Amino acid sequence: MKVILTKDVAKLGKTGEMKTVTDGYAQNFLIPQKLAVSASGGAFRAYQHDIASREEKRKREREDAEIAATRIGSTTLTMGVKVGEGGKLYGSINTQDIAEALGRRGIVVDKHKIDLDSPIKSLGTYKVAVRVLAGMTPEVTIVVEPKG
Repeated sequence: MKVILTKDVAKLGKTGEMKTVTDGYAQNFLIPQKLAVSASGGAFRAYQHDIASREEKRKREREDAEIAATRIGSTTLTMGVKVGEGGKLYGSINTQDIAEALGRRGIVVDKHKIDLDSPIKSLGTYKVAVRVLAGMTPEVTIVVEPKG
């Protein structure tokens, strides 16, 4: 019997995949537990449509990510901060500050996608990677200089 998985099933497959399983396994376990639906008639056509729409969505996301990666890679953020003796900052620059600065430039990035090992606590120029999509991590240049 052919079924379409509605949830990930260990040792069988992931959500959205079509699998051939024994009738008993499908009728006694997968379907009652709402882990799968029968791949007959309308469900099969909906499955094929779902695959096509998912591919289209992935393609669109990839194009948007490439545009964002290009913009991030060509961006230089200048952060003016209060500085004490010896070039030490009052406070620090963290992922939240970087995300907000990118947001002011029209580039929306989640602060959790910014790869900053530890907050920036001194003056200088830094390169910080931003994870846009799997395999796509452009670097934004951050220039930290004294305010005023």
